[in-house]
Amino acid sequence: MMEKRPSTLALVPLMMMMLLLLFPAGLACQNNGGECRSCVVNQMKFGCPTCVPVLRCMARCLWGGSSRLKCVKRCDCGGGNPKLSDCKKCMAPCKCSCMSF
Repeated sequence: MMEKRPSTLALVPLMMMMLLLLFPAGLACQNNGGECRSCVVNQMKFGCPTCVPVLRCMARCLWGGSSRLKCVKRCDCGGGNPKLSDCKKCMAPCKCSCMSF
């Protein structure tokens, strides 16, 4: 059986966050998902609003079927700020998943 690499495991929470950002609350986490959605929305509005374009870029790239490495290079602002890694740190307080609901 093939083991999951750490980079693959790190991608799963990012994808869950992207789902919450791009789909209305009624479609994502229908049962008691309000707290998670509120956390994500508040972080995007107040905690790290400059990350919205970066995270949307990453989501579109990944959902388009491109590799993670290609998406990181494309969406990481070319060395500018904020970097994708900065945005992931900023969103870290919202550790939520539809799987837990």
